Amino acid sequence: MKRFVVVLAVVLVTFTVFGSLIDDIQKRGVLRIGQDEGYMPLYGTDEKGERVGLEIELIKKMAEILGVKVEFVIVNWDGIIPALVSGKFDMIFSGMTITPERALKVNFSIPYLTVGQAILYNKSAFKTAPTYQELADKQITIAVQLGTTGEFTARRMFPKAKILTFSTMDEAAFQVASKRADIMVNDSIYVKFVTQKYDTLGMVQELLSLEDLGIAIRKGDLETLRWLDTFVQWAKTTGLIDELYKKWLVGE
Repeated sequence: MKRFVVVLAVVLVTFTVFGSLIDDIQKRGVLRIGQDEGYMPLYGTDEKGERVGLEIELIKKMAEILGVKVEFVIVNWDGIIPALVSGKFDMIFSGMTITPERALKVNFSIPYLTVGQAILYNKSAFKTAPTYQELADKQITIAVQLGTTGEFTARRMFPKAKILTFSTMDEAAFQVASKRADIMVNDSIYVKFVTQKYDTLGMVQELLSLEDLGIAIRKGDLETLRWLDTFVQWAKTTGLIDELYKKWLVGE
């Protein structure tokens, strides 16, 4: 009995001293979001230097509900999880695919979007859209963003290919546009956006994989995780995510 009382006391003190991340954000009055430079149409910077995109609107809605302002902390993608763990920002809301490896380091919300890994190609380099089978056994050059599931997929599915890594998605896509790389492997939502923007680029409709995107936070905060799950589910059931998807990807 005494042991139970001691354990209960420790638990109560822990919850009293260490409040949830949501409590901290509301007390601070600022929600700090970790992102890399850009992943349109999910997030990026317009000509005025303002952050724009589907995720940006979701983040602003989250901040509105919490009654706080938003601060974006921009870091390189390959260092974004260490930056979260070290406390440089509150959460990663940055088109991050939920994977078992990443889940060893962070906790993920339920998925808010499902995407797939797709192939971007230059139409002037291929008479028709190439298939995976046509490319799989060839010694092609593939451009990817460093540390992404696009890189992991390219290395796994194209073992004979030369892989070129870049800090941003746009840098990798430019390699295909300038014919310095044969293809790019990246999230389908980005590949589709780029092909809608540039007539010279095409997308292979056959997806290499399907992936869920989630919001990541540091481990050990179940209260905040449950709140994020509630927010995502609300954004889905109210039609907000579908509305933003049509706005940013299909066009108004």
